[in-house]
Amino acid sequence: MKRLKPFLFVIFFLSLLPLKAQNIINLQFLQDLNSIDLGAFLISNDLSGQPRIFQVIIQPPDKLVFVRGKVDWKKDQTSAAQELFNFKTKVFRSRTFFNDELGSSDIRVDDVDGNKDLARDLVEKGKPTGIFGITLRLFDERGSFLADDYEEIVFLNPSPTISVNLPQSGAIFDVGNVQISWTPVNGATRYIIRANIVQSVSQSLEEALNSGNPIINDFDAGTVTSLNLSQINKNREWYGGQKIVIAVIAIITESGREKPLRSLPVTFDLKQSGLSMSITGVNPDLVRLANLISEGINPDFVNRLKNGEIPLEQIQFTDENNNVVSFSDFLLILSYLESNKSSIISVNFTSK
Repeated sequence: MKRLKPFLFVIFFLSLLPLKAQNIINLQFLQDLNSIDLGAFLISNDLSGQPRIFQVIIQPPDKLVFVRGKVDWKKDQTSAAQELFNFKTKVFRSRTFFNDELGSSDIRVDDVDGNKDLARDLVEKGKPTGIFGITLRLFDERGSFLADDYEEIVFLNPSPTISVNLPQSGAIFDVGNVQISWTPVNGATRYIIRANIVQSVSQSLEEALNSGNPIINDFDAGTVTSLNLSQINKNREWYGGQKIVIAVIAIITESGREKPLRSLPVTFDLKQSGLSMSITGVNPDLVRLANLISEGINPDFVNRLKNGEIPLEQIQFTDENNNVVSFSDFLLILSYLESNKSSIISVNFTSK
């Protein structure tokens, strides 16, 4: 027991000694950086005009220190790092500060050096791209190293875009063979397709795409970037003579959340079935017309339309001012009336 007493005393004595304060420098970002201007990464003697995007935490406070820092850039994960710039502050009393306080408060930048050509190339890109590595090193006033921190920010898919390559606006396709392709988007988990009928020339493409009951209502195409639209399941069939508007949406993941990225809508036309009859010689668009006007109309006329006994050449379409309406324009009206039957006030039949 006597041998243990000095040992226990020493342990107890050591536990009473004050612990040395730990030196810490920590870089913390305050917002999503994908939309910031690249100038926020470029250090000058005064950053007071920059947005507040990060803070530097230094512990313990109120000690005379200075900071050395550098920013490296890599084009992608497999490329070698290039130093974008490095800097050194003047001596200041340690505290927590924000990036926009550099140069406009007690924390002054003493020296800056960097790769001007690389900085100019990156600024011309408009938004950050690639991988930025930020290193901060803390020293006391005599130049003794105290602590450091490193943060890496990845911008592998800045401002992604998607566009439809095929069909090109104004293209004409057979009803049974409509091919579509679009540009791939890095990081896209899947692609969604939406298509609808353009009901009138006064509609904007956005209105047409999102109105009524879409023909293709957010079809999940998986990760492919091309397919035949005629072979996928649709909400309803399309017909020759119709004008179709279509858009592709890429689903990408940012900060753990799914984000849709949509192409500009494009239009294409389906070949008029009036120029290409079915094997039986029946025009399917005239069958659609017969079905629409079947109530209150001479049944003999309706049946002759359905049986193909009345060719398209013997039918003339006119508006309320007796102006002739082309068959393709009539099909737009027909499609609208099929989806909005309540818009039909009356139907009259006049034989000539």
